[in-house]
Amino acid sequence: MSLAVHLAQFVLILMFLVLVHEAGHMVVAKRCGMRVERFSIFFGRPVASFTRGDTEYAIGWLPLGGYVKISGMTPDEEVPSEHAHRTYHRAATWRKVATIAAGPAVNILLAVVAFTAMFWVGIPTAKLTTTVAQVEVGAPADVIGLKPGDRIVAVDGTAVTDPQKLRDIIEARPGERVAVTYVHDGTRVTRTATLRSVQVDGKPVGRLGFGFGVERGPDEQYGFTRGIGEGLDYSWFVVSESGKQLGRVFTSEQAREDIQSVVGVGAVYNEIADEGIPTILQFIGVLSLALAIFNLIPFPPLDGGHILFAFIEKLRGSPLPRAVFERASMVGLALMLLMMVFVVQNDIIDISNGTVLGPR
Repeated sequence: MSLAVHLAQFVLILMFLVLVHEAGHMVVAKRCGMRVERFSIFFGRPVASFTRGDTEYAIGWLPLGGYVKISGMTPDEEVPSEHAHRTYHRAATWRKVATIAAGPAVNILLAVVAFTAMFWVGIPTAKLTTTVAQVEVGAPADVIGLKPGDRIVAVDGTAVTDPQKLRDIIEARPGERVAVTYVHDGTRVTRTATLRSVQVDGKPVGRLGFGFGVERGPDEQYGFTRGIGEGLDYSWFVVSESGKQLGRVFTSEQAREDIQSVVGVGAVYNEIADEGIPTILQFIGVLSLALAIFNLIPFPPLDGGHILFAFIEKLRGSPLPRAVFERASMVGLALMLLMMVFVVQNDIIDISNGTVLGPR
C-alpha cells in the first residue's frame, strides 16, 4: 500500500486508542456519580455536537486526540449549585482514583486483547540459516568476499548446516585463521580469514563479521486458553521492558536517541503495515501500553499526576489550593514540552539520515 494509506491507518489507530482511553474516564466517572459535561473527539471549537443527559458529545476541529470534562476538577471551579454534589473534588478518593485510572486501564486491557488476538490469529515463526544476510564493511567476511545471499557450508573442512554450530565454531577461535567455504552464485568457494577477537562477558570471542539470514516458517496459532495466557505474559514483558527502557533514558545516550515522537512511531507503522494482521495487532498492543505508561507518569496534567494529588489530598485531609495544582501543571507541561522537543529532534536527525521512513 501507499504511504498515504499507511498514514491514514496509523492516524485511525492512534485516534482509536486515545478515544477508548477517554471513554474509560467518562464511563467510570458517570458510574461514580460525577457529572461529565463534555466528551470530545478532537480538540478545539466543536464543528458538530449533540447533548444527551448532562453530557455534550462533540467533534472538535483539531484532530490531536480527545478529552473529557468532568465538573469540579478543582475546588474553586464554578459549578451550578444543583450539580455541586456531583463534582470531582467532592468525590471520595477511591472514586477519583478509579475515574482517572480508568483511562490507562482501558489501554492496558486493549493491549492484552490485541496480543491475545495476535496469538489466536497466529504469530510468524522464523529460524536462522547459514545464508548470509549482511556483511560488515572491512570485517573478515568482507575481506574474503562474502556477499549477502551466499551460504556458508564449512569451516576448516567441517560441514555446517546448523547456524548454531557455525556460530560455536567461529566464537571458539578468536584471532585464529580459518578456511571458510561458501557457495556464491552456485559456485563453491574457499577463502582463509583471520577472525576478529572481541570481549564478551570478559572472554575473547571470535567474529567473522556477518549476519545470519532468517527463513520464515508457517504461522503458529494458539488455542483459546493458551492464547489468553500468552497475551497476558507478553503484555507483562512489554511493560517490564518499557520500564527498563524508561530507566535507561537517564543513564544511556543510546536509550535517549532511541526515543521517538509520533512521527517516528508512524514511520515504524509504515514499515510493518504490510506484514500481516498479527504484526499490526502487535503494534496496536505495544502502542496502547505505551500510552498507558506515559499517562501514569506522576506529573499533572497527566493521569498519574491526578492520582498522586488525590492521595495527597486524602493524607492531608483537605483539598490542595488551586494555585498548587496550577504550578505543578505548569512544571509538568514544561517537562512534556522539553521531552517533545527532544524526541522530535531525534526524528529530525533520523529523517536527515534517511532512516525514519525505512526501506522504500
